[in-house]
Amino acid sequence: MDRLSTIFDGMFDGVWLVDVKGATTYVNEAIAAMLGTTRAAMHGRPITEFLPDEFRAVATALIDRQSDRGSDRVDLRFIRSNGDDLWTLVAASPISNADGTFVGSMLNVSDVTGKRAAQVQALQNQKLEAVGGFAAGISHDFNNLLTAIRGFAELAAYDAPEGGTIRADLEQVIVSADQARRITNKLLAFTRRQILTPIPVDPGRIIVDMLPILRTLLSGEVEIVHDPGTGSMILADPVALEQIFINFAVNAHDAMPTGGQLRIAVDDLDGHGREALGADAPRAASVRIRVEDTGIGMDEATIARIFDPFYTTKPMGKGTGLGLSTVYGLIRQMNGEITVESVPGKGTTFSLILPLLQPGSPGSDGRVEGPDGGPVSRTDDGPGVILMVEDDDGVREFGRRVLAGAGHTVLTAVSGPEAIETSARWSGEIDVLLSDVVMPDMRGPVAAAEVRRRRPDIAVIYMSGYAEETLPGIDGSAQHASFLAKPFTGLALLDVVATRLAVRRAERRRSPGTGTVEPPGTAGGRAD
Repeated sequence: MDRLSTIFDGMFDGVWLVDVKGATTYVNEAIAAMLGTTRAAMHGRPITEFLPDEFRAVATALIDRQSDRGSDRVDLRFIRSNGDDLWTLVAASPISNADGTFVGSMLNVSDVTGKRAAQVQALQNQKLEAVGGFAAGISHDFNNLLTAIRGFAELAAYDAPEGGTIRADLEQVIVSADQARRITNKLLAFTRRQILTPIPVDPGRIIVDMLPILRTLLSGEVEIVHDPGTGSMILADPVALEQIFINFAVNAHDAMPTGGQLRIAVDDLDGHGREALGADAPRAASVRIRVEDTGIGMDEATIARIFDPFYTTKPMGKGTGLGLSTVYGLIRQMNGEITVESVPGKGTTFSLILPLLQPGSPGSDGRVEGPDGGPVSRTDDGPGVILMVEDDDGVREFGRRVLAGAGHTVLTAVSGPEAIETSARWSGEIDVLLSDVVMPDMRGPVAAAEVRRRRPDIAVIYMSGYAEETLPGIDGSAQHASFLAKPFTGLALLDVVATRLAVRRAERRRSPGTGTVEPPGTAGGRAD
């Protein structure tokens, strides 16, 4: 046995010998180390003592089968001395004495905890991807409905007498539609398919507006202290910021079960301030949002995994492990950084660092969020000819009414093939192709590529509720294309069309020789 012990102790896998009743007669160093105990502490103890209740019958049956059959394999989950799970693949072989009497079993134990965790992670990713695809499909149809509902309510409210009951009712419809849009965005954020619509915002203002919601999420024993900062602007999605603050509030509530303080502060960082933080990005001026609680804190091992998808410190069934990983993804999408500092028993501080909106940068020219949630429309140098391709009747009619009401000539098509035909038949210029992305007969980018083959200088605007369809690069012509997320407002539609018209006209002034490349024909399509 001494020679066998020497051999067994040199093995990477665990070797566990048990008698006919499953009591331990020998273990090597490997299995003792796996379980976090000693060989002496295991000697004589039944193997079932190291297993949770649901696996004890499996192990007992495995050993009982050895008396009348050969090798066998099962998956067993052991409990380490520190309470952690040890997932194993156990191969059992019978042990007999010289006269063939069955005297016990030899178990070869392989640690497959890491492999199983990877398999579980892959399965979770597949589940999330399936949920994401389902949510994206729902959002596409739902955002079409919201566009029409909100859009026609907006048109009707514009014509309704100011101060009257009808106007107030329609404004309530608009508010409800915006709330529904936020719900859709949260669902898409959970599945990592959220469309971000960055606009110039003051994060301190968003925090102030959210205080009633945050107080509701926190217990009465948690005090909120906030410093809104100097009013510096960043380019960010306000709905995403709201979601981030809600996530921090929920986590702070769990970290301070007996009460405490949640402090949210906004300040500016210049390049030197960023260097002091150890930030790796270019040393540009930034806005820092600090979210600090006085809760139970985290150890270094937890901090190292805090942004991992599916990682949670909450009990089984109490957390998805997606909250902070979603926060991390949203911050990175907004070209920001997130850091965390924590000490067990002394609280946790998250720091969000987002680029300061510089004068002259996109969105810093005074176009801010309007009272209805859409950007304020800019003036341009006159109406244009717009070819709108949309298979949803409500969205198409709303867009047509808004554009025609602003003086644009609107050609409409219900599909990609019809848009190509309309473009070919229209004898004049077409300034902008406004196209849905996902349509039954032909995707918008395919139709756009064909239209641009005949009209290489046409500007393109894509509309969609799918995050995958965000630009640039959706059809290989990003310099000619913009993106309009559904649901959109009338002002948002007019603004993006005005922007593309201005860009196209500036390009044509620089290159006066460009224009329509198509055979002459008669005007076609539905024009207004």
